[in-house]
Amino acid sequence: MATPDLTATINAILTTTSDTTLLRAILADGGVAWHKTDAVLILNGVGGQHVTWPLKAFGYLMANDVLTWDWTYNIHGDFGQDSESGNAFIKHSSLTQSLVATVAPQPQELAGKAMISGIGKVVKVNIDLTKEDDGVWHLTVHAEHEVFDPEKQFEIIYRFGNFSPELSEMKDIQLDSLMYFQGTVHSKDEESKHIIVQVLHHTVVLV
Repeated sequence: MATPDLTATINAILTTTSDTTLLRAILADGGVAWHKTDAVLILNGVGGQHVTWPLKAFGYLMANDVLTWDWTYNIHGDFGQDSESGNAFIKHSSLTQSLVATVAPQPQELAGKAMISGIGKVVKVNIDLTKEDDGVWHLTVHAEHEVFDPEKQFEIIYRFGNFSPELSEMKDIQLDSLMYFQGTVHSKDEESKHIIVQVLHHTVVLV
């Protein structure tokens, strides 16, 4: 059986922070080419505050579909992060982008609302008791995903919290096992620069 695709996909509302630049010198009339736009994703910060996380949007677009500076879009596409710099990026097309507003919404309304999903390879598993120490435990899984280049990988931290599985399910959650995750992009770990996802749904993928 072939190994499943380990790409993570994201659906997020982003506000652009730059003009769009063409990544190829010449674009023929009616042609499609790769473009790059700087944008920000709104995450949750400490103390209920929001933080902005810069990322690059790489769009495979016609000239009349490029993103406009300081407009807000809903974009769906493959997500990636440079494991050394922490820089994040999303790959999209005109079919997976929609204009939301020409005036940016209040950032607190967008914090932690982006959705991410995909199959990842488990590289670390933590089980933590809650502060009340009442036998309730929370699962955290670090999973590895592929970027556009399958030879490069990056990690996402998946926190299950109140969505942690029963202990009976834990036997299948092991290092190097594959899991499907779906959740909201909550925040970013400042030390590792990995994004932290609040898991809403998960499945162990048997291969």
